[in-house]
Amino acid sequence: MTEILPASPVIEPFVSTKQRELWGHPIGLWVLTLTEGWVGFSLYGMQAILALYLTDHLLQPDHSGHVFGLAPLETFVSALYAPVGSRAMAGAITGLFLALIYATPLLGGFLADRVLGQTRTILLGAVLMTAGHFLLSFDWSFVLALGFLLTGLGMAGGLRAQVGALYALGDRRRSDAYQIYMMGLQVAVIVSPVLCGSLAQIDWHWGFLAAGVGMLIGLVVYLFGRRWLPASEIAVRETPDAVDVSKPTRPALTSQEKKTILLLLALVPVMAVGAVPNSEIFDGYLLWGREHFQLRLLGHEMPVSDLISLDGFISTLCAVAVLWFWKAYSRRRQDLSEIAKVALGTFIAAFGPLMLALGSWVSPGPHEVSLLWGLAFHIINDIGFAMNYAIGMALFSRAAPVSVNTILVACFSLHLFLSNLLIGKLATLLGRISDVSFWLLHSGAALLAAAILCFCALRFRDLLAPEKETSSPDL
Repeated sequence: MTEILPASPVIEPFVSTKQRELWGHPIGLWVLTLTEGWVGFSLYGMQAILALYLTDHLLQPDHSGHVFGLAPLETFVSALYAPVGSRAMAGAITGLFLALIYATPLLGGFLADRVLGQTRTILLGAVLMTAGHFLLSFDWSFVLALGFLLTGLGMAGGLRAQVGALYALGDRRRSDAYQIYMMGLQVAVIVSPVLCGSLAQIDWHWGFLAAGVGMLIGLVVYLFGRRWLPASEIAVRETPDAVDVSKPTRPALTSQEKKTILLLLALVPVMAVGAVPNSEIFDGYLLWGREHFQLRLLGHEMPVSDLISLDGFISTLCAVAVLWFWKAYSRRRQDLSEIAKVALGTFIAAFGPLMLALGSWVSPGPHEVSLLWGLAFHIINDIGFAMNYAIGMALFSRAAPVSVNTILVACFSLHLFLSNLLIGKLATLLGRISDVSFWLLHSGAALLAAAILCFCALRFRDLLAPEKETSSPDL
């Protein structure tokens, strides 16, 4: 059998006398799922109203002059995106914020592995996020609040790595665990946009305050559930003259592992392009939808932010359906590799924006596009997203070498960083190009990414296929 190399305890499978299972999975998975659900409640609730809040309130001349640090932020965003008008500026700021959400976990991964340990890093991040949400309740502290939120989100990103640490590397439940974990976010996105959006119609800051309360609940859940989570230790880089043999050291990377790392990093920008249709939902889609959709339901005007809750509901159903489908498929046929599933999901998602392009072509006027076109977009996009995100996360967790697993799982989020940078620019094109062209750009990007991922699934199966984790030669 292959030698088992020592690794950081935040990466190794969690072994504890306290560990028990609930519904076929460690109790720690349910603690992390519930915690992430409340984190998602706060984040999705805030995101559902952010672009609208900037457009209708904060960037208006009566309010923008009272916001600390807003002028330097607008200067930077103008240099990056060159937006024209307040709506374009709102879309650009939102896109940049959403992008940075997925870049800061690299900082959190470093702090967790080298400085504080995962548990302390996540706790500190949750405190900063809670403070950031409450600071959004005031106009003057908007930029400061974004800084707190970004720092806190980066530090709390270790929740994903803790999910993987609950399972042995060859445990087939790992992929299922990440899909269950993502379902916590799906449930949150159903509830939070409706609640925060409804409160924001009364007063914008009430919506942000509700998001802050949700984050506070998530912090409490994590505190009380720590005993079921993986042990948290700090990886120390030893020198040749000061080696403590009682402590595990990080092994040197093999040639195969180095190739896997390079391949995973190369997949990040490809997956970023493939994620463009889904990433647009919190930015340009809301601004476009408010002007083009028939936002009346049962004779009542509905806030455009309710579309985020609709997407959350559909996405939850799709996540369950996809999980059930692959379980049933694996019982009858040989299961597909994770990279193949990601490629297939990206291909499916590419057809979502085509529905919005068709709706724009059939009904080009303001408030003329039927919500049925939006419903078709969400269903198709969410089927694809249920495959390419949760399974993609499992792919990185399984394929990444154990000595750099936490960092590479954090690198997985970089594809959403790059995707939202693209979205920030695309949002500035609203009104400058036709609506049909706008959505065809999204569809074409996803199709290109799907083709590249399909090639990788065929060409690099030996590096990315999960079977390599369980195969070991006899001594």
